[in-house]
This record gives sequence, structure tokens and C-alpha cells, in this order.
Amino acid sequence: MTAITTETKDRALLTFVQKLKENDDRGTLALLRGALSNSGERQMRAWRVLARFGGIPTDDPHMAEVVRTVAGLLALPGLRHLSNGQSFGHACRSLLSDDEFKSLHKTEQPGPAAQRMQHLLAATRGEVCDRVRQLGRRLERADRVPTLDFNRLYSDLLYWSEGKKAQWAADFWGVAEEAEEKSTQETKA
Repeated sequence: MTAITTETKDRALLTFVQKLKENDDRGTLALLRGALSNSGERQMRAWRVLARFGGIPTDDPHMAEVVRTVAGLLALPGLRHLSNGQSFGHACRSLLSDDEFKSLHKTEQPGPAAQRMQHLLAATRGEVCDRVRQLGRRLERADRVPTLDFNRLYSDLLYWSEGKKAQWAADFWGVAEEAEEKSTQETKA
């Protein structure tokens, strides 16, 4: 029997949940969505499905949190995975109202979506999965539901660090997009 490595666990998990969605396995998807809950009982019900992916908090509780977060979010009907999809930080831009988007880079008090993002970026390794689950549920209900790269989300959560925080902040506040727009404007001038 071949052991599943951490690198392949994320792919195996995503493939598994995507097949459940394709086959419309509502019962198992409901179990996985229940893993998003803070209820210990609902989380334990999902263990029988998540065990093979490291989803039972034994040796590495953080990895179990990552597995249950990623599986639960992907099990939400409105969220989709695409290998080159958006990062979680970029996807959270879809939570911005039009007014908040227009004032995103102003120095005044940030709007509600930007405040939630700041709260997420302040999270420690032990807090990040809970905050991502909260924002993920909001993303699923957003007007413009983004397609996420769940492989990247899995990796980012598993190896949560200052570098990951900085990348999500840049993705949310559009540093790369602004630089691209600026260079395009300069080229036209």
C-alpha cells in the first residue's frame, strides 16, 4: 500500500470532492459542508469521509483544519475549483460593494469587506482556517462568485506565513493590477 504524501493529498481531496459534485452526491457533500461548522458533532460526522486525506486531528491538528476547510468550502454549491483560478485574496475582492471598491485605496476607514480581509490577514496559523471558512461562506453568496484555485488555497493554509499574508493582501488590494494599469497608461502616453 502506497502512503499518500502531503503533495498528493490536496489533489486527491479536490478530485474526490469534485467527483462528488459531478455525481450529485448530496449526502456526502452535506457531510463535508457540515465540517465547516464549529459544532464538534458535525465535524466528527465528516471524519469518516476526511480520514484518508488527513482530516482527523491526531498528529497534525492544523492539517486536519486545512483539510476540513478546503473540503467544506469546495462542497459548497456555489464555489468552483479551477487549477489557475483566483487566489483566495483576489477572490475576496468580489465581496466589495461598488462604493467600497471605488474607495478601496483611500485613507479613510475601510469598508466591511476590507475590514474582514484585514482581520483575516491578522490571523495566526491557528486562527486562519476559521476566518477563511467565514469568508468562504460569504464568497459563495456573493453576486460575482469567483472560481478559486483550491490547490493553492490548500497550500497557502497549510503553510500560512507572513509571505502568504503579503501575497493575499497584494491580491486583494490589487497591487499587481495597479502596476499593470499604470504601465499600460504610460505606454499609451
